[in-house]
Amino acid sequence: MQEFLIEQVDSRHSKPALKVNDFFVHSKYDPIIEAERIASLNYEIHHTHIVFGYGLGYIVDALLGKVHSEKIIIIDPLIEKGILDIESRHKNTEQIIYWGNNQVNTLAFTISRIASGLDLKIKIICAPNYDKLFMKEYYELLKYISEFQNKTIVNQNTVVIFSEQWQSNLAQNILPIIQDETLSVLHNKFDLPIVVASGGPSLTKQLELLKQIKEHVIIIAAGSTINSLLAARIEPDFVISIDGGEPNYNHFKELRIENARLIYSVFNHPGVRKSFEKRAFVFAETSQLPITKYLYEKFDIDLPLITGGGTVAHFSLSIAQLFNSGPIAMIGQDLAYTDNLSHAANNKHSENIDSSDPNLVWTDGYYGEKVLTSRVFLSMKVTFEEMLRFQKPSVPLFNCTEGGVKLAGYKQIPFKEFVDIYVDKNVVKDLGEIDGEKYSRKTKEELLIILDEEIKILDILDRRLLEALNLLEKNDSKTSFNKKILKKLDKIDTQIESLTKDIQIHFLVNPIVIEIGNCFLEKPNETPEETYERVYKQTKTLYTRLLAAIKLSKQNVRAISQLLNNKKENI
Repeated sequence: MQEFLIEQVDSRHSKPALKVNDFFVHSKYDPIIEAERIASLNYEIHHTHIVFGYGLGYIVDALLGKVHSEKIIIIDPLIEKGILDIESRHKNTEQIIYWGNNQVNTLAFTISRIASGLDLKIKIICAPNYDKLFMKEYYELLKYISEFQNKTIVNQNTVVIFSEQWQSNLAQNILPIIQDETLSVLHNKFDLPIVVASGGPSLTKQLELLKQIKEHVIIIAAGSTINSLLAARIEPDFVISIDGGEPNYNHFKELRIENARLIYSVFNHPGVRKSFEKRAFVFAETSQLPITKYLYEKFDIDLPLITGGGTVAHFSLSIAQLFNSGPIAMIGQDLAYTDNLSHAANNKHSENIDSSDPNLVWTDGYYGEKVLTSRVFLSMKVTFEEMLRFQKPSVPLFNCTEGGVKLAGYKQIPFKEFVDIYVDKNVVKDLGEIDGEKYSRKTKEELLIILDEEIKILDILDRRLLEALNLLEKNDSKTSFNKKILKKLDKIDTQIESLTKDIQIHFLVNPIVIEIGNCFLEKPNETPEETYERVYKQTKTLYTRLLAAIKLSKQNVRAISQLLNNKKENI
């Protein structure tokens, strides 16, 4: 274990410098001027500032003189080892947050909580010589932040690109949702080992063993993995599907599945549900609290909120843990192009990968080797690692993929070893008790009344937004808003906020929030004219985009109403 010799050394000015082993982490001439220079060069408005290397806190002092609403995160291995402490002047300061590896929350979660939607705006400031003292830790921090930002870009782009599709899917899923069960009924329902099968290339070599034990374990298939399993004559017990796009539907549209049960999210492609005969189970993800409130208040549906990272692989693992059944084995979770393949055999998207593609990267593999992967896979890897840190599994969890990337924190054992230790072939599963009869929570007439009320609310919102845009145009000043107009706009904003809670518009509003949050930020040293112009454009964009969202939402609701009216029988 490395030892550290800490010395406070008098500088040529009043404040002492700090020396760690042979390295000065503050200037021995004037640490205050040095800290001011570092802060001036690195401070950026609207950014979360991560200071790697606290020392005696001079850089943090200098940053505090510059930040406004921005936060400062301190990371220092010497503090984590108990060798240094945060100075009393920085303790309990609202804008300063200390983070270390022993914290319950991950660094990514900490950043997201304090960044107010500006997760991509991160500035890392390394104190002098800390990159030499802690080269490994500093490299890991840079890599982690890079992967976190990549994950954020992927997630934000997904929200923006698919928002309209997801909102349409939610509307079309209302009818099956009110007839299916919620995922909550499966909590603590079983007492068997679970195998979560994902579609990575290494799944192919595990299928023969999985086939041998299929009657003695619960098998969960992540999305399109269903085709690889069926080709090997393995019908899973559950199939998780969360993807709202047409490509996901293409994996299912030709299937007629008798025994496997679908577990789907509220924005899953509505066509997928038609491929499953048995009663299905519905959930929402943790970021969709407004949707769960809407479904509960309108349709008496109390959906569980499941943690995931935006992909079916993450949700499959979370759901396996919700079952709380027994030890869990992950197979086929490569997150890499093992043997230059994209997927396991018989996956409709399986293809050979060109390893010379400049968009691909190398990372640490399952066996310690380097494996070829993509930035999307790396963002998924970060989420898997955060999930394990953020919520410790209550049952043994093993990565039995035997290929692909190395998932930090996960126990790795061969799949055969998992089977030998945990699978009792004398126990045969029987899941018949969860297959109840279908019923509907609402009659056709009740649903039509609910949808008609929603159209009326959308009409009111339409009128309020047009009124707000008209008020904006009437404001004469170029530096401030008229007080009467501002008061009226505030009243309209309050009405909009209240009314949008009663309609299905969550997915359409999300990309608007992302755009408003990132495109209209205050500039340094803004003039009154620039501030007014920015706020005016921000407000006008908000109202205009909300109007378009209302129009789309009306189309979705009317389409479902028409579908119901065309049904001769009750639902």
